[in-house]
Amino acid sequence: IIKCMLAMATAPLYISGEEVRSLASMPELVRAMETAFRRLSGTGDGGGSDEVLQLVRSVVPVRQHAGFLGLMPALCLPEGGLGVKIISFFTGNADKGLPTHTGIVLLLDPTTGMLQALVDAESLTELRTAAASACAAKVLVPRPPEVLCVVGTGVQARSHIRAMRSIFSFKEVRVWGRSLEKAQKCAEDVGGGVTSHASLPEAVSGADIVVTVTMSKEPVLKGAWLKEGAVVCGVGACRPDWRELDDELMQGSLVLVDSREAALKEAGDILLSGASVFAEVGEVICGKTKLPPVPQCGKKFLLFKSLGMALEDVLSAKLIYDKYLVNKS
Repeated sequence: IIKCMLAMATAPLYISGEEVRSLASMPELVRAMETAFRRLSGTGDGGGSDEVLQLVRSVVPVRQHAGFLGLMPALCLPEGGLGVKIISFFTGNADKGLPTHTGIVLLLDPTTGMLQALVDAESLTELRTAAASACAAKVLVPRPPEVLCVVGTGVQARSHIRAMRSIFSFKEVRVWGRSLEKAQKCAEDVGGGVTSHASLPEAVSGADIVVTVTMSKEPVLKGAWLKEGAVVCGVGACRPDWRELDDELMQGSLVLVDSREAALKEAGDILLSGASVFAEVGEVICGKTKLPPVPQCGKKFLLFKSLGMALEDVLSAKLIYDKYLVNKS
């Protein structure tokens, strides 16, 4: 009996997608993403040292089935986080009624290496990606935004609308997708007067924030359609040969990234357009880099190119794990 009790006490938890969504508070996740950005870019109190480490995503391609397997490990000792996300990304799953991303985050005790929890990665990735975009937008937007446009109709579109609404009070929220029917369904699901649009140029016209969350491999959003001063969050196109944003938009933007190292390896929008990286978002957050007015740089737009970081996964998983333990105590 004692052996059984000890085994139960040390057995890792499994936190399901439903539990992740019930425990996750978007404002808390946004704060966790701010911490991830700070830690990566360095604040002088552990960030950028051997206490905070992450590796650029290792990818195993499954070309026969248009898929990838990714491994994303990270350590963040100041927040007590150590873990690795194992994530699959199969682009054809959407047509099969299956999630495009599935996987697990293994959370470990950084003092012993013991496995603490297995956290559903599909829900965690959905939420932390949107929280990271909202955190970045909060840094980049020069004045209170009135119009949000989301380009895409999947789970990330829904999650990004909810995340952006947790930070800003928009007068108008628009959604565009290649399928108007899917755009209408997305608008209905998130509610609150979101409008669906058949024309992408019309949808993004005058928008203060534009979020692209597509699986496009070719540019879908053009700089010519955007108003000067617009903030763009480019979230799709996570491979070096994929694009969402055209050259005019890329060359006309002051580009910020989550991780410079990852962007210069994985971001097709940057690599194929020849655009330069101005800074990591964390460098602006912690005061290492000052964000200048866009016109002074000869640019028209502000762009956050998101690739997703292992630190984001580990810190969001640690947040969920800690809340799970509190709720079960």
